[in-house]
Amino acid sequence: MLLTTVLIVVLVVIGIAAVVSVPLMIRSTRRQVVEDVSPGARRPIMGSPAQVWVSRGERVLRELGTTLGEHAALHGISEDAAHVVVELRLTARQVAELDHALAGIPVPSLEEERRTLATALAEAEGGPAAADLARSHEAVSARIAAAERQREQRDALLAKMQAMVTELERARDELAELISGAATDLSPHGGATDTATAQLTGRLDALREGLVEVRQASNPEIGPGGQG
Repeated sequence: MLLTTVLIVVLVVIGIAAVVSVPLMIRSTRRQVVEDVSPGARRPIMGSPAQVWVSRGERVLRELGTTLGEHAALHGISEDAAHVVVELRLTARQVAELDHALAGIPVPSLEEERRTLATALAEAEGGPAAADLARSHEAVSARIAAAERQREQRDALLAKMQAMVTELERARDELAELISGAATDLSPHGGATDTATAQLTGRLDALREGLVEVRQASNPEIGPGGQG
């Protein structure tokens, strides 16, 4: 009798520890997300597209944490989402650096200067000033081209962030639907429990894989064969 009581107490303690550990793991993952981003890196401007996409991704992560905190067996999905948010933050820092660099290249005035130089170069053709004017024209043109390349790179990164966030939001909505559907499908007699649980687990695995694919797509060094 004493042995049975001890076993029951041990099982109860283990069960309580498992439930308590889930929110702790989620908070630990969130701390790691913050630590993974260098504090010295440039931050996106408040209200900028990059900052907006990061905020939306972080909101989804919080909502997933709230939803999955009640389902101990599914906490791995929150970890996958946290990795996506890490990539969002890193990408936003890249965008901020590009925005800062672009702010230092006054493209409109450079274009006006290039037009003036082109006129002066045509007028000085064959004269002693032609060589220096040609060098100036080339230097101004190079700065304008650099700004165009940086703008294209920034726009590509913003498009990537948008794709990541919309995929994350889709996963959140599908997960809420799955959990809600599983709750209504479960029979009190247990007849449909196994089937509903198996279906839920299978679809959650697919969602987790989708989140990992989004994270891999944002990092060319991982590649399609990388580990999630």
